[in-house]
Amino acid sequence: MRGQRVLLVILIANIVSTGLHYTDNFLRVDRYPQPALVPLVATQIAIVVAWPVLTVVGLLGYRHFLRGRTWPARACLLIYSFTGLVSLGHFTSGVPSVEWYWFSTIITDGLAGLALWVFVGWWMSEEARAAADASSAR
Repeated sequence: MRGQRVLLVILIANIVSTGLHYTDNFLRVDRYPQPALVPLVATQIAIVVAWPVLTVVGLLGYRHFLRGRTWPARACLLIYSFTGLVSLGHFTSGVPSVEWYWFSTIITDGLAGLALWVFVGWWMSEEARAAADASSAR
């Protein structure tokens, strides 16, 4: 299937980047700024629940993609993209006080999440182009 390798690379990048970032965020939650109303333990609980659940959603998206289930695949992949995109939310409350390599995972999370949106957009345009070609061939 066209785009399979690209999608797999994007998913692996997402899983590795968010896995590293979310682990550091969990272990050193006090180094990442957040709203004062949110207790640190609430953030840790959200990490422990959200990362695995969203990662499974992303993997389901890949599975749907391989099986040709277009809409469930797109939905799952776009939902999973928020695992990376939400990392950029750290900057809404300040700048994390972490080493550059942990800081860089925030950026790679965002880029990997954005890459999923770009992939889904490309996929939709390829499908539309194929449909247009098919109808013009008739």
